[in-house]
Amino acid sequence: MSKTSETSSAASPVPGATSFLTTMRRVLILTGAGLAVLLPVATVAGWLLGGSEVGLGVLLGLALPAVFFGATVLTGVLAARMDNTQFVGVVAGSWILKIIVLMVVMALIKDASFYHRTALFIALVVGVAGWLAAEVLIVMRTRIPYVEVARDSQEKGGDDPLGGQQKLEAGGA
Repeated sequence: MSKTSETSSAASPVPGATSFLTTMRRVLILTGAGLAVLLPVATVAGWLLGGSEVGLGVLLGLALPAVFFGATVLTGVLAARMDNTQFVGVVAGSWILKIIVLMVVMALIKDASFYHRTALFIALVVGVAGWLAAEVLIVMRTRIPYVEVARDSQEKGGDDPLGGQQKLEAGGA
């Protein structure tokens, strides 16, 4: 295989990558904007209503799902141009790493007294439900084509997805 063909195959997008990237970028933008508003407002409200322990519980409870789910989406976006086998490996590997990190963080804060446990739990549930609701909303509204036509075939045959080739009719030869 020549150097030129290796370069061109590495630069060509994986089928479906464009639609996936667009959808995942929308997820990051919507959830990022929502968290940019919710995180400080809920933390300050918790702090004012219940003291520093409640405020820190809310902060931790919203930050954990944001980091966990955000890392998943970011990993998917970064790995989207890989072939399917590599993509699955990267995403599954990052998921295992995130689970281990989450378990370590939860073990470290298990006996800590600087946060309110109930506030952490409620904020964690709200954070998970909010993130998943945003993802479902975006994915349900996204129009993803069944087939993505490559640019090369469009240039050769105009709008014909077959690249200028004639279609055979069912009764003809």
